[in-house]
Amino acid sequence: MMWGFQIGSVAFALFTAALSAPSQFKRQATGKKVVSFADVFSGNFTVSRTTLQWTSQGADGSYIDVDSATGNLIIANIVSNGTSVFVKASDVSSAAQNPDDYSIQPSGDHVLFTTNYKKQYRHSFFADYYVFDVKAKTTVPLAADQAGDIQFAGWSPVGNTIAYVRGNNLFVWQNGTTTQITKDGGPDVFNAVPDWVYEEEIFGDYKTLWFSPDGEYIAYLRFDETGVPTYSIPYYMAGKIVAPPYPDTLELRYPKVGETNPTASFHLLSLSDLAVGPRKVEFESFAPHDLIIGEVAWVTDDHSNVIFRTFNRVQDQEKLLLVDTATASAKVVRERDGRPGWIENNIAIQYVGNGSYVDLSDASGYLHIYLYDVAASTPTPITSGEWEVTSILNIDSKRGKVYYQSTEHGSNERHVYSVNLNGSGKKALVDDEVEGYWTASFSSGSGYYILSYNGPNLPNQKLYSANSSTIAIKTINDNARLAAKLEAYTLPNVTWSTIDHPDGYSFNVMERLPPNFDPSKRYPVVFDPYGGPNSQQTGKTFKQVEFRAYLASDPELEYVILTVDNRGTGFKGRDFRTPVTQQLGKLEAIDQVYAAKEWAKKPYIDPNHVAIMGWSYGGYLAAKVVETDSSAFTFALITAPVSDWRFYDSMYTERYMKNITNSDGTNGTASYLETSVHNSAGFKNIKGGFLIQHGTGDDNVHFQHSAVMTDTLTRGGVGPSKMNVQWFTDSDHSINFHGASTLVYKQMARYLWLERNRKDSESSLSHQFNKRGDVPEMRGLA
Repeated sequence: MMWGFQIGSVAFALFTAALSAPSQFKRQATGKKVVSFADVFSGNFTVSRTTLQWTSQGADGSYIDVDSATGNLIIANIVSNGTSVFVKASDVSSAAQNPDDYSIQPSGDHVLFTTNYKKQYRHSFFADYYVFDVKAKTTVPLAADQAGDIQFAGWSPVGNTIAYVRGNNLFVWQNGTTTQITKDGGPDVFNAVPDWVYEEEIFGDYKTLWFSPDGEYIAYLRFDETGVPTYSIPYYMAGKIVAPPYPDTLELRYPKVGETNPTASFHLLSLSDLAVGPRKVEFESFAPHDLIIGEVAWVTDDHSNVIFRTFNRVQDQEKLLLVDTATASAKVVRERDGRPGWIENNIAIQYVGNGSYVDLSDASGYLHIYLYDVAASTPTPITSGEWEVTSILNIDSKRGKVYYQSTEHGSNERHVYSVNLNGSGKKALVDDEVEGYWTASFSSGSGYYILSYNGPNLPNQKLYSANSSTIAIKTINDNARLAAKLEAYTLPNVTWSTIDHPDGYSFNVMERLPPNFDPSKRYPVVFDPYGGPNSQQTGKTFKQVEFRAYLASDPELEYVILTVDNRGTGFKGRDFRTPVTQQLGKLEAIDQVYAAKEWAKKPYIDPNHVAIMGWSYGGYLAAKVVETDSSAFTFALITAPVSDWRFYDSMYTERYMKNITNSDGTNGTASYLETSVHNSAGFKNIKGGFLIQHGTGDDNVHFQHSAVMTDTLTRGGVGPSKMNVQWFTDSDHSINFHGASTLVYKQMARYLWLERNRKDSESSLSHQFNKRGDVPEMRGLA
């Protein structure tokens, strides 16, 4: 899908009564080029999106930026277009020039520059930091002996204070003087930063530290990994070109199903008297071994109250505790039982003033915004209906408004609204009659916002005033350069529809058709699911020039690409997403197979060439689909898959699969074994075979998954004509070490080409290789 698409009629009839009438965004094919493999990886077709770092320095609408010509740090105003130099690059010492990032003190007196960035896990990293005095034009290191080993550093909202973490210990820098707050940090104890599993599955962040609004207190979490089992990951190349004789090994504390989780505790630190040190807050919610802390938020204008959310281990019960900082005591003010199913950790609490805060909850069956008194449990609903709020975009306490994004006009659309905190005065910020996917970013004073249209047509961004949302002040980004490039191309046509299942539910479908689609021909099809809990792949966003467009466009491939959001996926309410509880992989596979059988009835689909490909959870789902032995699919690409939930981390897995020991003390291993990839029959019978790909350095979905699955299939008698396996040395979950990314996709394309060219009467092409003495190659991908 691309710029210039117009809503048009489908050029062929829909022959399956279970399908809804599709919406289609069809580009008029003025160009002649089709997407090539080189186009996908060229970087020439990237959508331009403007993301501003809003600041309260200057008038509302101001933001911080770096002048690309001079390297100066400037303050610009999006409304007036005025700019002023805030920091000259030449005034900063050489050690802090060309920084990886920067953070301006709220008062504007200092800037914290980040250098020597080194990625750790998905969100965490190590770096050096330098403090620049704007008036004195001096630069000093945050820590005199720093060596690219600081894990986090951030300004207090008030005062000349920085909190930072180094060696898993918390430090406070005040007016140039540093005080070490904790001394127990080390390999097993984390202060104010999360361990691996909390970073990956709970917070999605590299810090667990929060300043009070008045800058007088810090609330932080401490994690103790004592007793958490270690998983060893070998790195054969050790990040080098020439391999060492012995591999490097990462010893990662990684709690798997049923194993010990890190123990979390809540702490307070008064910044006015550091000598007192931190205080541990004692509380009663769930037993330490059954406790997960999921969210922390100050609910005050000063430092009187902070609230935190706790879950039981399987995350289907929650209790919110309000902390009185004066006494360091905590009491439960809200609780909920989310069984059957689970409770998402939305991290949405925001204080709105007057002793109240807003939060998201799906207790009604759909995710909505509620207003709570700080110490009360009964909320006032702000939004309601059989649709879901997907994000609270902004709280404008001065005007008493909440801005939010929701699915009110379709579960795979996103529209933007404002509403008063009492639930009245709801207003659409975009045309409700237009299909689309919008979000918004608000200035520091909430007087202006950038409205971003992300599809299905070419994305654009426009500036609006909060006082007049009907006419844009100006266009920020229209992607005109990309539009001009795309005029030379004809791309796949993208349609959206739903399938109504006879059991009474429906699921979203997105279809990409080859650009020169001929309804009288039969095309191979590849299903492209992710399918994991609360995810979504069928959003009506702009479909860029990427790998799927290539698979549909290349004349030697010309695949129809089908994406189906099965049961368990998000944004259609609890009744749609929670049935997968304790049976991951079952209903998802059933829905994919049902969709495949429905699509095979279409006159333009070749039922003898129906493939499925997936990565991560999508790889797991592809394997479970093959395991069903339905004959609906003829080939599978299985990349970095889960194969047995016993091998995955506890906090993700148990949220959906629950304890491996049942609540009555009985063994729940049977349900885990049933959801593993364990039956080889479908793998033996799939006509075109399958390919498994995995990185050996995957710290998320360990290589163990593919290693065990391959052994299971080998023991089950799956032969070489069906099973193909490719590992990628030292690559993590994204598979990109030493240029592996290109090889991954070339291999996918080649195997899909082999599947397309497999004769309908053949179970695979492997015996043809022996007869001809060589392996056929797809043009340009040898």
